[in-house]
Amino acid sequence: PPGASGEWGVVEWAVDASGKVPAREFFLAQEPDDRAKIQALFNRLAEQGRIDTRERFKKLETRNGWALWEFKSFQLRFIGGFSSTERAFVVAAGVRKKQDRHRPRDLDRATRILDEHFAASNPRKTRWRQKN
Repeated sequence: PPGASGEWGVVEWAVDASGKVPAREFFLAQEPDDRAKIQALFNRLAEQGRIDTRERFKKLETRNGWALWEFKSFQLRFIGGFSSTERAFVVAAGVRKKQDRHRPRDLDRATRILDEHFAASNPRKTRWRQKN
């Protein structure tokens, strides 16, 4: 099921090669207040297609060909990217970030999950569009 749907499009959960949905599992393990804050961000993106507040949503970097973005609420981060073929943002990984920079392994994990998600849903492999 999508994380949110609205006027612009959808925020959906990435499914890895084993059929698990790691970002959704992380989301469901959070406290209800924290889930509500992140859900509000998902809803806003699905409605408007953007979130102008960098403190809540920002581009991280391009890694292995994927333009990674993160939803932010205090230490909670949900990492994913925009689909190049449809109005969708796919959430690949959730982490609790306690240091200034993301651990490279968290970003590598997000790109691996995105690769697996799109390999399963589109054998021709969709790439993310670069969105500023």
